[in-house]
Amino acid sequence: MNTEKMSLGDRIQEKLGPFSAKVNGNLYIQAIRDAMLAYMPFTFVASIFLIIAFFPIEAVTEFITNVLGVADASIWQNKLLYVNHATLAIGGLIVVISLSKSLSEKLNVNVTQNILTALVSFLLLTPLTETESGPMLDISRIGAQSMFLSIIVCIISVKLYKLIADRDIKIKMPASVPPAVSGPFESVIPSFIVVFVFFVIRLILEIGFNSDALSLINTVLGTPLTLLGGSLGGMIVVKIFEQFLWFFGLHGTSIIAAVMDPIHQVLEDQNKIASLAGDVPENIISMSFRNHFASIGLVGAVIAILLVAKSRQYKEVGKIAFVPYLFNIGEPTLFGIPLMLNFSYIIPFLLGNTISTVVSYLAFASGLVPLPTGLAQLPWTTPIIFSGYFVTGSIKGALLQIVLLVLMTLLWLPFVKAADKQIYESEKMTELD
Repeated sequence: MNTEKMSLGDRIQEKLGPFSAKVNGNLYIQAIRDAMLAYMPFTFVASIFLIIAFFPIEAVTEFITNVLGVADASIWQNKLLYVNHATLAIGGLIVVISLSKSLSEKLNVNVTQNILTALVSFLLLTPLTETESGPMLDISRIGAQSMFLSIIVCIISVKLYKLIADRDIKIKMPASVPPAVSGPFESVIPSFIVVFVFFVIRLILEIGFNSDALSLINTVLGTPLTLLGGSLGGMIVVKIFEQFLWFFGLHGTSIIAAVMDPIHQVLEDQNKIASLAGDVPENIISMSFRNHFASIGLVGAVIAILLVAKSRQYKEVGKIAFVPYLFNIGEPTLFGIPLMLNFSYIIPFLLGNTISTVVSYLAFASGLVPLPTGLAQLPWTTPIIFSGYFVTGSIKGALLQIVLLVLMTLLWLPFVKAADKQIYESEKMTELD
């Protein structure tokens, strides 16, 4: 292709295309993304029970207590926490299962045995808590705080298992033995070697360094990543990069999700733990922040179109895009206007989410709006205003989202108005012809 005749957008897209394909095609990125997507429904399931248990309106809590006829609200609230203990509280365990399944399928090795082997390896590296009855597994050690450990253990476990299996190191059964019987026997040696390796790692860390894998990984890997992903500067870079990829026709959200989801989920879980303990959450940036405040940008284009559009094209786009965007689905807007590779809109497209990020951060940091509690971990499709109220437990969260909607509409308005005017005049000229 002659690059002299290529536009700037085509050149950038030509450079970014292979990068996007390489990232999206990476087995480990895909597996981590699959694992986080599999984990997401449980955050929503648990949140329903947590919202009821700790409803932001005290009168509702009192009403439920009176209806149930119990002396104290904590009696029924503790029952609802059973779901949290079986879902969010074992987040690391869920990621181990889903990630090892996805990765073993992609590497074409025994799925069931790899799930179980990775699970045993993960628990083997999980530090125990000393009790009167002796060392015991503490459920608090296998929540979202162990997510980095679960990812690393899964990748090593499945890769090592495959390395051994590919060398045909196994107990060989006669051909007459059914696969359901021979399969587990053939997995004995690979599973044993994998588990033994992690056993040795635990002993080395425990005896040689007086430490454990969870603490080590969260210190060496988790702390820098959390500081980066949990900082305003890091969030701004993430949102600009995400929109930059979208502008050139690449799925920016899926590319950054595999890297950022574990980080923001850990921060979200820290807020949840603080809220359940009756403390004030400390993390401004979390999964709730990213999904429900930092991503309010593109909706401004939809509202601006509904307010000022005169052209038939934009009026139709407004009708089509409005309902999906009630649930934060922006593809009809992206393709309908269109916004991708449309340099008339590059400024609001790249800066919209960044402005939302900065304004939201300042609102939370100044104490004007209470921080997301982590109790209501709602899916990103939850409508704006509703999500702001529930994730913060305050009407101020909904008001902040309304402010962001106004700011985004004002940002997009002049650009939409200028583009719509050109289209409207072009439509009139076509009618005259």
